[in-house]
Amino acid sequence: MPPVERQGQVDLQRWQQAMLESLEQGGPVCQHAAQYIRERNVRIGFARQSTGARWTLSGKIELNPRYYPPEAGPVNPYLLGAIVHEATHLEQGIALALTVWGEVGGWRADYRAVAELHAPIQNVHWQTVAATPEPPTDDDLRRARRAMLAMAGWRYLVWLLPLRPNWWTRLLAWMAGLFSGKGKRA
Repeated sequence: MPPVERQGQVDLQRWQQAMLESLEQGGPVCQHAAQYIRERNVRIGFARQSTGARWTLSGKIELNPRYYPPEAGPVNPYLLGAIVHEATHLEQGIALALTVWGEVGGWRADYRAVAELHAPIQNVHWQTVAATPEPPTDDDLRRARRAMLAMAGWRYLVWLLPLRPNWWTRLLAWMAGLFSGKGKRA
């Protein structure tokens, strides 16, 4: 089902439905993300930002239209991988998602999703991050962070994140739960 344009704008509900159908054509990582997005009613939107995609404290996923124009449709395997990456963070929860370990999980899911969709892995650093052992040592996380920065650059703020959940990531998760009216929020 291709996205339908209404008066110069893409119908985001149809776009999201088509995106979920595209994810469901992938393997287990893609299918899990599609199921998570459906069950939690995660909204996907578009917003200008310094990265290709992001998750929000309100539980949405926002894509950068510069990298993923909505008119192009939701079949690009790299766009689908980015959605899987951000859905992984929502599933992890704030305390883990705001760490290098959480980013490794997002990059690993992204890498596996792109592979399931039979697209070439375009950067050797991506494989380095995806190959990080589970559970990782602090040295493993530092190595993964260096690989992420080599691929994404300094505008990707992974260098600001702690390696693992700590008191401030847990505090942020707790505060987000207070303001959202729901206990644990991703």
